[in-house]
Amino acid sequence: MKSPIELYLSKEITSKNKIPFSEFMDIALFHKEYGYYTNKSQIFGSEGDFITSPITSSLFGESISNEFINLNSVAQPMSILELGGGDASLAISLIKNLAKIKSLPEKYIILEISNNLIEVQKRKIKEEIPELYELFSWVDNLENQKIKGLIIANEFFDALPSERFRMRNGKVENLYIKNHNNNFEYTWFPATELLKKELSTAKNNHSILIPENYTSDINLQYRRWIANLENCLESGAIFIIDYGYNAKEYFLEERNEGTLVCIYNHKANFGPLSHIGQQDLSTFVNFSHLTNVINDTKMSVEGYITQANFLVNLGILDLFKNKKYDDDEKVIELNRLKNILLPNTMGEIFKVLVLKKNINNQLRSIKEFNHIHKL
Repeated sequence: MKSPIELYLSKEITSKNKIPFSEFMDIALFHKEYGYYTNKSQIFGSEGDFITSPITSSLFGESISNEFINLNSVAQPMSILELGGGDASLAISLIKNLAKIKSLPEKYIILEISNNLIEVQKRKIKEEIPELYELFSWVDNLENQKIKGLIIANEFFDALPSERFRMRNGKVENLYIKNHNNNFEYTWFPATELLKKELSTAKNNHSILIPENYTSDINLQYRRWIANLENCLESGAIFIIDYGYNAKEYFLEERNEGTLVCIYNHKANFGPLSHIGQQDLSTFVNFSHLTNVINDTKMSVEGYITQANFLVNLGILDLFKNKKYDDDEKVIELNRLKNILLPNTMGEIFKVLVLKKNINNQLRSIKEFNHIHKL
């Protein structure tokens, strides 16, 4: 028996004959009633499907607050915008630290389309920092939003619905989903001119050969979201924090099945047509592709850096050293710190793309270990 979201998808596919993978992914994740992010009650934490860096350790958000302090040293009021608020762990840890040193933003805006997650975020903020609740506001789009300050996109771009493509007989093909015998099946059609043009941008002008039978992912939504951010940010910095690669790593010959991954109950799988609406779907971010898109705007790419080096630059080790823990707490926090810093956990697979617009500040986050040349 089909679930409500499967019935909805079947009707959509029947009416259109087929839908591109990006549309399938969009419905699976963001359908207002049945999507994973809009409908599932428990997404984050040990009882959900995955754990993010801000959930792992409050030191993550506290470290990022140090860059806001750097930006907030000028006279004009500064604000913070977070794209996708998760369970509010990042917002809470960041604002708590800023409150201690009396460097609060004028406002903290959370872009969120899930009513379920908004309720989670509001509840946690009221529980942990009720005296600062009025600082927060929620929006479901960036139209008419204008801020000076800091924009944070932590694990946001990986969830943007992506296309899947393959090289077959020397030509690029695009993946679609169709109905067949009451089931969903893959079908391939010649790629659109838009996809082929964007693939060239994604390869970042490197001499990257896509071999025969190679399958990978390309996101056609980068341009829309970068345009949204450019329009929204009057002056300040943007942190795009996510798991991903530069173009040469993204299209490695041995990465011939692409980067699409599904997460269900903390376990990875590669079956997007199962657990529809109940599992996360994501693709790794191509930071070279993003950079090429940003280069067409008035923003500048200032840094490309591993999460570990980003956090070290922002003083995470000093924050840990200066906190007062009892012995047991210190061991626990040290293990959390290792999870977000070490190469075999989140420290290197997560990267940070650092952008600036209309500011002259020297950013702390990229003062050392900047690998922008790798893009």
